[in-house]
Amino acid sequence: MKKLINLRSVLRAIAALAIAIGCASTTTTTIAAPPQKEVMLQQAGFKTHTVTTARQKEHLQALPEGKVSIVQQNGKTFYAYPDVAHNTVYTGTEAQYQAYKQAQSQASIQNRGLNVDPDPHGIAINEFDGFGPLGGDER
Repeated sequence: MKKLINLRSVLRAIAALAIAIGCASTTTTTIAAPPQKEVMLQQAGFKTHTVTTARQKEHLQALPEGKVSIVQQNGKTFYAYPDVAHNTVYTGTEAQYQAYKQAQSQASIQNRGLNVDPDPHGIAINEFDGFGPLGGDER
């Protein structure tokens, strides 16, 4: 009877050791989340503008959410991306928009499921004012 108890104890110890080794050797691979559009816009040089007036809020709400739109200010073309949740609009020039598109293309290669919108969508706003200068002339 005593031999049977010792044999069970040894078998339990071996089973516990096998489970512990099996769990220790299991590795998990984490996949990096695709970069957020807002981060890519900032990295491309887009400027952020906080919405503080009613006129600015009208412009923000006129932009299609989640899309970069073409806007005009003082006869110049800019690109705008609304962040309604944070009362912010991201604006950039043609060169900054091209850098953003390049970053999106790279991200879509690295994250195959990423939805990329290669060209601006939405409406063209004739006069996007109330935010001050949108280009790189700010000082």
